Amino acid sequence: MKLLFKSVLAVTLTVISIQVQAFTSEIKTIKLSDGENTTARLCLPEEGQINTIVVVIHGTGPNTYLVKRQGFNYYDVLANGFCGKGVGFFTYNRRGVDLGETAPWFDTVDSLKYAKYLPHNEATDVETMITYLRNDPRFKNCKIILYGISEGTIIASMVAERKKVKIDALFLHGYAHDNMFDIIKWQNTGEGVMIMVNSIFDKNGDKAVDKEEYESQDPTIAGYRNYLFQNMVFDSVNVVKDNVIDIKDIRTMREPFQELLMTKISENDGSWIWNNYVRITIGWFREHFTLEPNKTRLLKIDTPIYIFHGKEDANVPVEGVYDLENRFKTCSKSNLKTFVFDKHNHDLNFQDWITTKNYSEGLQKLFETSAEI
Repeated sequence: MKLLFKSVLAVTLTVISIQVQAFTSEIKTIKLSDGENTTARLCLPEEGQINTIVVVIHGTGPNTYLVKRQGFNYYDVLANGFCGKGVGFFTYNRRGVDLGETAPWFDTVDSLKYAKYLPHNEATDVETMITYLRNDPRFKNCKIILYGISEGTIIASMVAERKKVKIDALFLHGYAHDNMFDIIKWQNTGEGVMIMVNSIFDKNGDKAVDKEEYESQDPTIAGYRNYLFQNMVFDSVNVVKDNVIDIKDIRTMREPFQELLMTKISENDGSWIWNNYVRITIGWFREHFTLEPNKTRLLKIDTPIYIFHGKEDANVPVEGVYDLENRFKTCSKSNLKTFVFDKHNHDLNFQDWITTKNYSEGLQKLFETSAEI
């Protein structure tokens, strides 16, 4: 659901070392319910009997079974983590999307086929792929974990509620609590940006950035000052002139974009959205805006649910996780387990692997939990 912020996966990064794969791959061609074919990949541990397979549902936008970036494949990194715990890992090309050679996305998009990438279609496609796995004699008795990432947490919940295929657990990473309309509004009115800004600049914990904090010569802060604010001087960012940069400043700067975005959606200006926002269609917005939010949908699901969320997630607020916990408690439901990680972002600090080749605490918990199901 990378609808505003550049997550680690949305930028081009160079990784010098070569990935060592601890798994074997099987490439599958799967016929979807309307006769369209898509390509998928099943990664299996090199040794041992397979008792569990994790089926991934992507975040927003064109995604492939690799999610290739400059120097690494995101899903290779996750496959190593899951397969290292003896768990299989399944990914797929979204409708109309295939592998490509051009940076930064390394994908190709057939716009006509991609237009069918809508929440209900995606849920049906995932059900088809789970059925495909269930029909393989090797995996007849395997547990299936449906692993939704970002927007995928909405689609995964839809699949679980529909009960057309058997799944044994839901993993929701970067949990989307609200309807996409409310999430986009939250993002584009500055709340998410302020979470990111405070996580970097705010050293005294007052949820604001004073001039000294903003002008720090610390290399990390200097880099983010350029990345987030193009090295604008403090007084230019402090637009409400109260001597700190806080949500009032960010909201003042961001709200015009939110109004413009909603105008472009209402005008069916798909080209503008593709080129100025993210690579999604008008149909995607329209269907998402009518969906029931996870905060009520999940209460109707009895499948074990596990949430993995960063406290500093700037794409979907952590408060949604806490609200869901309260809702489950009020309804006396016991099938929810949550993991909230301090100083983790929307990608559960995937950047730790990029810089150190070590998995973050959040990703390690994700892998460990999959082996315990």
